[in-house]
Amino acid sequence: MEEKHEKIEYILERLREPERLLEEEFVSWLQEEANKRVFEEVITNRMAFLQKEYGQQVEPELEWQQLWKQMQEDTHTLKPDRKRRRAEQKIWYSVAAGICILLALAGGWLLQQKDNDKPILSAKMEHVGKRSAELIVSTGEIIDLSRLEFNQKVVDGALITNDTMKMLSYRGDSRKITGKSPTDKEEQTSQDIVYHTLRIPAGADYQVTLADGTKVWLNCESTLRYPVEFGKEQREVFLDGEGYFEVNKAAEWPFIVNTEGMKVQVTGTKFNVKSYSTEAVVHATLVEGSVRAYTDHTHVQLTPSEQFRLDKTTGKTSVQKVDTEVYTGWIEGMFVFRNQRMEEVMNDLARWYKMTVFYSSPEVKDIRISANLGRYENIDDLLEIINESGKVVAIRKANTITIHAR
Repeated sequence: MEEKHEKIEYILERLREPERLLEEEFVSWLQEEANKRVFEEVITNRMAFLQKEYGQQVEPELEWQQLWKQMQEDTHTLKPDRKRRRAEQKIWYSVAAGICILLALAGGWLLQQKDNDKPILSAKMEHVGKRSAELIVSTGEIIDLSRLEFNQKVVDGALITNDTMKMLSYRGDSRKITGKSPTDKEEQTSQDIVYHTLRIPAGADYQVTLADGTKVWLNCESTLRYPVEFGKEQREVFLDGEGYFEVNKAAEWPFIVNTEGMKVQVTGTKFNVKSYSTEAVVHATLVEGSVRAYTDHTHVQLTPSEQFRLDKTTGKTSVQKVDTEVYTGWIEGMFVFRNQRMEEVMNDLARWYKMTVFYSSPEVKDIRISANLGRYENIDDLLEIINESGKVVAIRKANTITIHAR
């Protein structure tokens, strides 16, 4: 993902200075098929900005004819100095190439504007928010939970239910009721533990109640791996993505969430963990109770409304006071943003609505906005609210959104 973003910035730098499009380095780079695909994707969306820049519809065929005529006239009037003529022709062709790429593409893709100067987006798109998940059992079998409802189904020796509210649950045992760790008689070895994996697609969420009674809400593009029945020493799960946990209290039976580079250990509490492998920062946010968050080099105890953050790139960690609603609003069906970077905002929207996002410049990513947005609203309605912030212009074409600073 980072490599693609670097390619996009590389292309945009040259689109801002069209004469650079025929630089030998760029032409050579464009010969690779992967680079060519990214270039085509970028210029498709770059056209959305031409309306703002030029303020009117451009006739690419007419512009090209006029440009070509001027090029020919200038060529015939050049002095006979061959070196100078070649140099000047090269400049002309570079400028022409840049202009023609932009104008030719603009012919079919320039967007009209409303009377109030707001961009008109492409055809309205219905929201994709839903409850959906796949359950992967120990045999490798994949069960589509959005299509199959069942009551008290035995899978891998565990009694599970997937009800009409799209919630998966595992039957509790005596440990859930007593709040005590297993007795020696109930002891399991690590070899005995059977794991299930719950996988959530883009544009969906789901909820699961584990065998100890702990409730977990999983956000889109998240994966949770967990035992169908917990062992004696601890309750341990593995998360890639985002999950909100309400852990049943058991003082001598710790609950541990493993993520990339960070672990969170509790005995009974409410907290949110966000750790996508595609994002550089992971964090744990405490709502109630107490948790311990730690990495290989850091160990901290959090109190309510505190957040532990780890930058996976630098290894730097920090603890800060936060508005927990920003990080837990999603389980109530809301996107809540408070003075957050545009890139963070759009990462969440892109993941939920299955979109690709482009920025007109790196600086646009750092623009900060605040908003409350409904997760089950149409994407166009949310983009209109973002546009009303007065800071950016967000334009959607099919499954691609381009963001431009005002």
